[in-house]
Amino acid sequence: MAFYDDLMTRERPSLRNWVARIVETPFDRRQRQLASQVEALRSKSDAQLAELGLQREDILFHVFGAGRR
Repeated sequence: MAFYDDLMTRERPSLRNWVARIVETPFDRRQRQLASQVEALRSKSDAQLAELGLQREDILFHVFGAGRR
């Protein structure tokens, strides 16, 4: 499964986005939540991530629940 980060391509709210939100599935909602978590963690400094016990390269592993081995 591919992960698309739309951080740089976000659009302003539109009728299309509003309709999409109305008919979204639980899977869509979960994907938005995960993307939001990734964005929030990526916006933190390395020191802030260290306080959480994370390194920048482990953000996706942390959010998606796949532990590093």
